[in-house]
Amino acid sequence: MSLVNHRLRRLSLPILFKNIRFELQLDAGSHYAISEMDNMDLKREVQHLMKALKCNAHLTPLIRTISILYLSGVGKRPRYCSSADYCKDLETSLIIDVLSRCTNLEYLELPRHIVFGAMDNQHLVIEALNRHPSDELRLKFQYLKEQSSVHPAGFQSMSLSRVVCCSWGGQCPGEEMKTWLAQGLNIEEILRGGYDSQPDDSWIDYTYPGLTSIEDWKGNHRSLQSTIEFLQRHPLVKRIELAPGHEHDNTPWGVAFAKRMHPYSCKVFHPDYSMVMFKVDEEWLYEEITVTFQDDIPHGDVGMIETMVQKLGTMLSRSSCDMLFVVIDFLSPVGEYMTSEDLIGIITRNLSHFKFLTVHLGRFLCDILTREYPQILEPGSAINHESIAGFKPFRERLRQATRTDLYFSQGLRV
Repeated sequence: MSLVNHRLRRLSLPILFKNIRFELQLDAGSHYAISEMDNMDLKREVQHLMKALKCNAHLTPLIRTISILYLSGVGKRPRYCSSADYCKDLETSLIIDVLSRCTNLEYLELPRHIVFGAMDNQHLVIEALNRHPSDELRLKFQYLKEQSSVHPAGFQSMSLSRVVCCSWGGQCPGEEMKTWLAQGLNIEEILRGGYDSQPDDSWIDYTYPGLTSIEDWKGNHRSLQSTIEFLQRHPLVKRIELAPGHEHDNTPWGVAFAKRMHPYSCKVFHPDYSMVMFKVDEEWLYEEITVTFQDDIPHGDVGMIETMVQKLGTMLSRSSCDMLFVVIDFLSPVGEYMTSEDLIGIITRNLSHFKFLTVHLGRFLCDILTREYPQILEPGSAINHESIAGFKPFRERLRQATRTDLYFSQGLRV
């Protein structure tokens, strides 16, 4: 029996200790002290944790992933400290101790207030990181700080290839950032919000190791080739969020979309909606998209409409777990002859296989339903799903016809 127990223990321990989260309980003395770091609390928690690691030294080589989270004393909520709360001696000692004991560690995520480049003793952490025997190890910071009191020379002789920063939101890399990138600093996500309103795309001239995502990108103001070269230098990029007003015509994804939709002409643009793309098998597919079909559709040609929607469906990402958001409209007056049954059939056959999908239909839906459900509207009145008599019955019929939930909303003016 003891032999069986020993074998079970040997098999289960690597599983039980593979992923560890250390929660440091920092009790606030008052309601107003919740956002302030209590050094005594932190010292107590760090000492307890380091003692636990020492007493269980035989288990630490089993650990592969560690995340450190600070909790407030009220309801054990995550504590969001500022970088000014960084107790560098205590926390540096803890990080170095974890790195020295967990010899097979692959991933260490630090609390968000410990900002890369913001403190003058982080070279001690980087030295310990680079001494670690595991080539798979990555040390993750949530943020980085440029133009800090730390001179680039502080990291000049060190490799930063094991350091990962969750996001960077600068307009263009400064001298510190350029130095860090040259030393191998990994940036997972670039935030472009507010920076692309002016035609300054110099940031795409640089290479960002480890880049997987770009948020709120207004678009490249230069050439298609420069965007292609940027993406070729960043093969790990899988997700791009395009800011409202993004012009698709001179982009790799715009060219690919037009090729897939041929021979039909589409305008992919909305001044207020962002668009989101995922790269699947080297092809950019959409999670959020606004499409207006430009072609003159022969009166009554419902088959042509279905072919257009079918082609659009092939450009939507099926691998995303998030909800897809699709806006569809036609320049041609298809609502004059298309029926609600036609529309339900087209959606059911071509879009119902997506697990989570929100469809925003344009004026043609209003034309269909007001034709089938006549009603008197004042000129200039706002049309929405509540004011169209047939909208609710249409939505229910659609939900009954599809295997997944599809939601419709539109707010047009007549």
